[in-house]
Amino acid sequence: MSRHKLLHGLVTCAFVLATTTGCWEQWSQDWFPQMKWQKAVQALEATNHEGRVEGFVPAPGSIPVGGLDPDVGRMDIDAAAALVNPRGPEDFRSLENGREQYETFCTPCHGATGMGDGPVSLAGAKKGPFAGVFPLVGLVSARSDGYIYNVIRIGSGGFPGLRMPSYKHIPPEDRWDIVNYVRFLDSKGGQL
Repeated sequence: MSRHKLLHGLVTCAFVLATTTGCWEQWSQDWFPQMKWQKAVQALEATNHEGRVEGFVPAPGSIPVGGLDPDVGRMDIDAAAALVNPRGPEDFRSLENGREQYETFCTPCHGATGMGDGPVSLAGAKKGPFAGVFPLVGLVSARSDGYIYNVIRIGSGGFPGLRMPSYKHIPPEDRWDIVNYVRFLDSKGGQL
């Protein structure tokens, strides 16, 4: 074998070894661990100076693609009743999404069946810290879909003794799906 070919082979091997060292972290956790365990920042997120990841806030005065929520006060029952539910309760996808959203946001207080016996409720099996959580079953039939939607959106509105927070961070479509699921629970009398 000629010296030229041997030298070329050694240079090629050296080049391959030098340029593939970034893959060594897959073989050992001691090599380049900072790349393996760094925090991931997704699109539309910002990292503040303390390392926490936060969602970007829309520009002041911007209007969401779906438009703004109607300005309906907590006690304006007639205006709330005029809100029309765009998601039909006969849509099984709406009920399924409503169930998922309800389990995430509503079950801790109102319970899985809507009887006001969630884990943080004083009426719950674990005797949580909150007394007076209203059962949904039996009460929602007297209210319009718009009223229930509005209560989810603005909460108790600061009325004394009422502790329900605002859930306006839930997208409007999901709020309507929760309304449909609460209607489903009411029709079943709290029996699933």
